[in-house]
Amino acid sequence: MANWTVILHARDRHEAELVRGRLEADGIPAMVIDQRSMVYPMMGDIEVSVERDDVIRALHLLRTEFDMDP
Repeated sequence: MANWTVILHARDRHEAELVRGRLEADGIPAMVIDQRSMVYPMMGDIEVSVERDDVIRALHLLRTEFDMDP
């Protein structure tokens, strides 16, 4: 995972999966990493990561398709 970069800290798993799906539909491999605690599910991050070479394309897509500024 050394070549992967976090591009979004999502509010919830649904948002993260929606973003991942849209990135992959555009040919950008993406992964969701859910670091929340099972005991305290409100603590921890849900991150969306892409390969380093795709960061600029992915951020552009987030800004244009989702009106996000991560």
